[in-house]
Amino acid sequence: MPKRKEIRIFEGFAGYGGGSFALRKVAEEHPKFHYNVVGYSETDKYACKLYDANHRDSKGNLHVNFGDITKIDPSSKSFPDFDMFMGGFPCQPFSTAGMQKGEDDPYGRGTLFHHIMRICSVKKPRYILMENVKGLLSKKFDQTRAEMKRLLIEMGYSSEENLNPLAMAVLNSKDYGIPQNRERVWMFARLGGLPKDFSMVPPLQRNNLKMADFLDPEGYVPKGLYLSKAQIEHLKVKHNIPSFFVETPLCLDIYNKKIKYDGYAITLTMPEHNSIRVIEAHKDKEVVRKMSVTEQFRLMGLEGLQGVGRKIDIDFAGQSYTQLSRRAGNGWDVNLVKILLEHIFSQLKTIDKDLYNF
Repeated sequence: MPKRKEIRIFEGFAGYGGGSFALRKVAEEHPKFHYNVVGYSETDKYACKLYDANHRDSKGNLHVNFGDITKIDPSSKSFPDFDMFMGGFPCQPFSTAGMQKGEDDPYGRGTLFHHIMRICSVKKPRYILMENVKGLLSKKFDQTRAEMKRLLIEMGYSSEENLNPLAMAVLNSKDYGIPQNRERVWMFARLGGLPKDFSMVPPLQRNNLKMADFLDPEGYVPKGLYLSKAQIEHLKVKHNIPSFFVETPLCLDIYNKKIKYDGYAITLTMPEHNSIRVIEAHKDKEVVRKMSVTEQFRLMGLEGLQGVGRKIDIDFAGQSYTQLSRRAGNGWDVNLVKILLEHIFSQLKTIDKDLYNF
């Protein structure tokens, strides 16, 4: 295999480019690490605009969007070679918030990992990194996981040393510095097989930060996100919560009808399923509100709040609250992905010396 100084990336189901954001942060900390995004796949027009507003190549050009992954022809001369596929194929078929139809999902979303395999069977990237909800590991989807492994073995992603072609682990954002209880299953495969002692679990990076530390400063939250007194009283009756007076800002879990006194946020989700409300701490009044866009993205490892002297690393491209909330709820925790990539690369640098210097 020819020597290269960079990892060529293809980002599928890209959303706002959580993988690209994480790679950028890896490169910032490791100057000898070089990567090049050769293309991405995304169909949602708002996600595409957000991706394009934030990601360019070294010459300032937009990355090529190859659109619907089901229509990509990996044998086409216009479709580039790449060393790493990364993407979280749609999680709705496996989520407890969805119908849990798996491969029988009526919208065909459960079969999209087959298109990852279809493309990778031709391109044979060195690495495949995938993500999904924890529900994928339930007994109900044993057959789905078995099929994924079977396909990877056929494609050459196992070895005599390690017959298991797919390393898997459930990682929680709150264990790696972001105070959000966000569990996701991460899957990784390597062409030729993984080392026998390969681990998908980075050392824990817990801290004392809570959701309150990730909220916008006073005065920066849009007034329209605050609930009225009548709405707050309705919440108290509906959820059997006697009071919203708290000593420190806390998360109200609408779905489970309780206040999260541990200080963590529940999982950010799409707006139609979003159960997070922020309870502010005031001595003279009860204050409950929705979470702002900048707070949501801060819980995904990105800072977008202007005017407070922070390093801004995401451009919201002028999009609406609803559209940005969709992206945040359906995206990757950039902080966790950075940590995971560093952990993966550090284990492979001695056996894949030709691909990168990390």
